[in-house]
Amino acid sequence: MSEIEIKFVTRERPLAPFISSVLPAIEKAGYQISREPEVRLQNDYYDTPEHHFQNEKMGFRVRGCNGVFEQTMKTHGKVSGGLHQRAEYNIDLVSAEPDLTLFDKNVWPSGWHVEQVNRQLERQFSTHFVRTAFNITLDSDSIEVVVDEGEATTGKNSAPIREVELELKAGSVASLFTLAKIIARHTPVRLSDVSKAAQGYQLLSGISPVVVPLSSFLPLQQQETTEAAFCSAVQHALSHWQKHEHLFYETGSVKVLAEIVKCARLLMQTVSLYLPVLQCPQLLAVHQLLMAYMQDWLWQDDLQSLRYLLSKKSLFNKCLSKFPALISYLQGRKAGLIHAHDPESLFFSGQSNELKLALAEIVAAKPWRSHSKAYDVPVMEHAQGWLSQGWQTVQQTLPKSRNMTPENYIAIEVLLRQTLWNGYLLAGLFDEERHHFRAPWLDILTGIDEMKALLMLRAMANESELDDIGEVLTWVEEKLASLMRVMERTRQAGMQGDIYW
Repeated sequence: MSEIEIKFVTRERPLAPFISSVLPAIEKAGYQISREPEVRLQNDYYDTPEHHFQNEKMGFRVRGCNGVFEQTMKTHGKVSGGLHQRAEYNIDLVSAEPDLTLFDKNVWPSGWHVEQVNRQLERQFSTHFVRTAFNITLDSDSIEVVVDEGEATTGKNSAPIREVELELKAGSVASLFTLAKIIARHTPVRLSDVSKAAQGYQLLSGISPVVVPLSSFLPLQQQETTEAAFCSAVQHALSHWQKHEHLFYETGSVKVLAEIVKCARLLMQTVSLYLPVLQCPQLLAVHQLLMAYMQDWLWQDDLQSLRYLLSKKSLFNKCLSKFPALISYLQGRKAGLIHAHDPESLFFSGQSNELKLALAEIVAAKPWRSHSKAYDVPVMEHAQGWLSQGWQTVQQTLPKSRNMTPENYIAIEVLLRQTLWNGYLLAGLFDEERHHFRAPWLDILTGIDEMKALLMLRAMANESELDDIGEVLTWVEEKLASLMRVMERTRQAGMQGDIYW
């Protein structure tokens, strides 16, 4: 069978606030609610020593409840902004011992020798939790909401399980999103695409704050429709966003926050680019949500400049290492920014959930189909015009004859990023020459980041009122001058590049 779910995680135990705050709101919206008795579930997750299941992004468990046992295999399926669609296969067992051979042979990946895998199975980790289920109905729509409280454990390590999951039993996907929005408005939750199995594997192997960069281009086929290209871009950005949001939540690593902001900007440009073709009120509303959401993250530019200044791998380290008092001052400013804006709270905010649910719902519902037929046109028919328009704007803003200053470069940063995001979204339709064309402009963006950090260093050195900052200020001016020379040469080279579209 196939299941369609939305999953939330919470910072605190979710059942009490769900009963006190969420259920009254659901009843007020006209839904009928019936509560099931609580059950205590023990789940043992199995894999081979080579982690066949994990490598295929599948999960296999044996669940026990009151002496009744069931084995379940879940495929990776598809996840879009918290909406899970995946195949699930269940088999009753007479004991807690797993037996893969009981499943239909067609469920397994090509090349698997199920009997051999079955002999190699070993228990990897367990999840123990209390589940409280609510059956929620309205007309022909039926949704099961389960609240899970417990822990995942390997025996040596453990992590809390605090989840609220919605599964569509009957009716429309729209009803699932409607209920999810009610929940998100009435209790602090965060959309999640991390399964209990994935959480257990993280306990086994640990989780490190390694940034996973976006691909160079969005993968597209030349025959891709405009609708498919848009949906692919949104799903790609949402997946990257949630991956790094989870990474920050688990590790507290500040460097992954830049990826979240990058995804929000990519989504903003995706909606802006496609809105003239996929015109509908829902997409316009998403654009407005994105604009409002970005206001909460404007401080990230200053944070990333401070990270750049304090990095031991940056060009600043050799100079700043001579001035420990200035480094301490910069570290204090960095800590103050994080404390003032509390990124973890932003993840659990109603605004964040509203935006991600709206994006996931618009990909599922495709509301533009009611307004025009343009969605079915190959995106290739739009791509060349869109890319040419962006390039013309860059040429007009950065003519060869113009003498640029650091302030000029910083002023055109947003425009340049938007144009390069268009390239990210569409260049997959074209050949490899795209790399040569984009490279100098990407280098200029890197230069702008360095420039902003240098200007911040100059401003904060003056603000700090520390002694002996004259050497720092002199070094900043030298680096700015050197950087400007490099960026000007890069700009001239970029202007001479042949377009790839």
